[in-house]
Amino acid sequence: MRWLFADPNHADEAAYVKETVAAIDRWWQAFQSKTTDIDKLFQSQSSFKLPQFMEDTLQAIHPGLMWEYGKALRGAGHRLVITPESQRFLRPMVRTILERAPKIEGWEFYAYRPAETAEQTIETVKARVGCDITGAVIDASVAPGRKVDLAFAFPGHRFKEETAMHSAFVATETLMGEQMLDTWIGRIELLDDESSEGRRPLPMERAQATVAALIRGSIDQLPATRAADISVEEGWATVKLDPPEEADDYPARSDLYVAATHEVELFQAMHGGQPFSSACHSKLHEMFCYLKIDAAEVDSSELVAFRSKFEDALNPLLVEAGVGGCIGGGTGLRYSYIDLALTDIKRAAPIIRKTLSQEQAPLRSWLLFHDDDYAHEWIGIYGQTPEPPQMPQVE
Repeated sequence: MRWLFADPNHADEAAYVKETVAAIDRWWQAFQSKTTDIDKLFQSQSSFKLPQFMEDTLQAIHPGLMWEYGKALRGAGHRLVITPESQRFLRPMVRTILERAPKIEGWEFYAYRPAETAEQTIETVKARVGCDITGAVIDASVAPGRKVDLAFAFPGHRFKEETAMHSAFVATETLMGEQMLDTWIGRIELLDDESSEGRRPLPMERAQATVAALIRGSIDQLPATRAADISVEEGWATVKLDPPEEADDYPARSDLYVAATHEVELFQAMHGGQPFSSACHSKLHEMFCYLKIDAAEVDSSELVAFRSKFEDALNPLLVEAGVGGCIGGGTGLRYSYIDLALTDIKRAAPIIRKTLSQEQAPLRSWLLFHDDDYAHEWIGIYGQTPEPPQMPQVE
């Protein structure tokens, strides 16, 4: 269920938000009452059952919330990281949890596991995987989609492939930090004799600075202007995709088979299957979104005109308001799509809803988001717009 854009007039969503916020406040009250016990536990002066406490209180908010304690980063004391790990759609909720955190002397709260030293990384892999990766080396390279790919080798060690891959992932998360992992890291691989040819992998002590330099270089290459909107007549590319099998409905953009874009690399990042973060593609804090408009009742010969009607009405209003613009579009087996780059969703959303309503967009029309953190978020064009089709849940 969506969190950021939950409809207060929808009974189930309103109840969910109210109950969750109450659970968040109960968690902080419980945590604040147990800080002395937790501190004594860290000093080996208490047998306080911390895992059970966290399960009963923090995970009562949502079972997908994970946690990790450590030393404070900005001063004396402790830190607590609350993270959804791979369930990134929970990150908006985590932000709310931290926004409601009380000020507690000697405590710091974070939404991502921080980057650690090479020595700490070795110890973390020992604890979580059960093997020693001392001497590990890493090759880092910029990959399509503006990601940084990492390839690991473990000289002097003979690990099974599964163990080596697990070690590489834990080492990446620990050495680079969870936020960099989520936002910038692409593929994590193992180096072998064939794939290591021509590469110069670095020791872990140097890998952090190397990856940071690659990211800075990638950001420096981004244009200092906002994404080009549909009023720019030149530079368009047509992208054709293999059409999917016909189905009753299609989640996300799974029925898309042809699109027009100014930025092929951006389009590929959106559709490449890796986690997507708008931060990799804009210096101006643009968020890349899309309108999904049901065109099931539109004749195939009218699909371009159908989409253009909404683009032509919406784009100048977004540009004039300084909140973004339409940057492309596409056609699917059932839906029409309009790509957007928005700098202020709260200001843009009313413009989008009003314009599409005036242009008589179908009831099943939504503003959706490419970022994985917003995977469960959506804004209906009308108050009666139903929930969009969702990807099936993985058991």
